[in-house]
Amino acid sequence: MKGRGKGETTIPVSKWIPDTLFQTIQKTTPIPCVDLIVLRENKKGSLETLLIKRKIYPEEKKWCLIGGRILKDEETKQAIARQAKEELGVSVKILGPWDEETPFAVYNDHRSDAQKHFVVLTFPVIITKGTISKSGPEFSEAKWFSLDALPTPLGFHHKHALAMFKKYTRKNRLSGTSI
Repeated sequence: MKGRGKGETTIPVSKWIPDTLFQTIQKTTPIPCVDLIVLRENKKGSLETLLIKRKIYPEEKKWCLIGGRILKDEETKQAIARQAKEELGVSVKILGPWDEETPFAVYNDHRSDAQKHFVVLTFPVIITKGTISKSGPEFSEAKWFSLDALPTPLGFHHKHALAMFKKYTRKNRLSGTSI
């Protein structure tokens, strides 16, 4: 994708359909996406989440979860694996009690993304293989944060998603999982 200035739509570079058609679809149709709450347990036994600092529009310079679109003919599990590999260079596993058919949360907030109306499935995951990329095409930095000390500003709907997850973990233990 190549971007324009702040406040303008990102122009996709498409090999399948003309960019103007893609823009029309993006502006008129909800886009299915996945977000990953990448987790680890620190030395004190507290949960930390990995956030990226975006370097592209929208939400430039804000801390965000990793995630993105579910592609045509792609299963949710495949989208999760692809996003983790493409953005971070790692493999992940969904934490129970959730699975690819039962996300932690579903967000449908047309105001949260200036480019599109998304419907996003949010999954807590742990890294199972690989070394985290320090930067990528969409982000300048990746960093671990305690769920009790999240940075600001957080992009998209991610402040709400992380607050809900923190509330859940306070009430429940993550069953059958060792982080």
